[in-house]
Amino acid sequence: MQPTGAAHPSSRPPSPALFQPADLFDLSLPISKMAAMAMATDDAKRAALRSQLATRTRQQELLGHTAETVNSTLLNAVQQHIHKALSQRGVADVLAFDIGGNVEAGLRVVYVLERGNGEEWRAMGRLPRLAFIYRLTPADATRPLRLSADALPTATAFHQLPLTMAIYKIMGRQLTLRWPTLELQQVDDNGLYRIGNSGPFRVVPLGELPGGHRYAEGYKRTDPVIRWGPYLYRSFSAFLMDALLWWWDREEGVGQRMVLSANIGCRDPRYHRLLRTDNITEDQGIAIDYRNDAGNLNVADSIDFRNVIVSGCRENETVAAHLWVAWGGIRLYTTEPSAAHRLQPLAVRFPTSLPLWRSVLLGCGLDNDVINRGRVVP
Repeated sequence: MQPTGAAHPSSRPPSPALFQPADLFDLSLPISKMAAMAMATDDAKRAALRSQLATRTRQQELLGHTAETVNSTLLNAVQQHIHKALSQRGVADVLAFDIGGNVEAGLRVVYVLERGNGEEWRAMGRLPRLAFIYRLTPADATRPLRLSADALPTATAFHQLPLTMAIYKIMGRQLTLRWPTLELQQVDDNGLYRIGNSGPFRVVPLGELPGGHRYAEGYKRTDPVIRWGPYLYRSFSAFLMDALLWWWDREEGVGQRMVLSANIGCRDPRYHRLLRTDNITEDQGIAIDYRNDAGNLNVADSIDFRNVIVSGCRENETVAAHLWVAWGGIRLYTTEPSAAHRLQPLAVRFPTSLPLWRSVLLGCGLDNDVINRGRVVP
């Protein structure tokens, strides 16, 4: 029974409904389509988006909501969409975007994150993880690495680059190495680029690769083959990883060192399996392939190289370790500090790195020849 004098619930005047993110879109557009409008090269489309947002705000104000509430609700929906996209691409632990309370800037971030199939973002997400270990981030930087939406290129500039290069251009200005940044820079109008103080490189289109070329199979236009002097890299992401391992590894306090080297011989079939196998899983390591063909794509006796990064690319890893496979030999590198005297077994000195090296070598039957018979570097 209702208390005397109390109004029946059905007779009470309705209060303004709580504003829900979905309310923004029933007369507007889904976030992904709004993002495309925010990043459009057509000024009219961007203006239409702003007009729709303004119209929806006025409609909600008539229902008793303030413009600040409307903007805050939409901003929250966009931020949730960004975080979901980062999580789906496996980079939420290491990358974040600061949209500065700007809905349109947030929509542009959504657009960028939704390009490609996610594989490109996963590949590029490995770089900042390693960058933290190699101290290529600002001294006060914490995970995740925060990128400003203001640094996003225009749609025209974004689409002029293969996707992995466009992604790196966004994050590169946050990386440092004795130069102001490791930002991607265009050298000329002929397709030459450089990073930091490195020599120029260029994209090699699929059409330039001869029929049957090893790098033609599985060619990805979003992560293309790269030419750097006499070296040819299977992909831009491979080029970046190799640069980090060999050029950008000397920051103070990093402590990368070669632990062991073993000469297997170029004619050993096990060596060739390690050098060329596609069976190295992502759980085991990331294979980085490149070759020296002296600048001639048709050369018959090019020299193949491979790095296999076994640690440092995954979430929460604090040690970077890799194998370098070249010239019939295998070398093991790590940033892990030795836990014991150099006369102690490697398993005691490097308890994190050794099992990971062994896992890759075991698949090709080389674990005993390398780990037990290789030359330990003092």
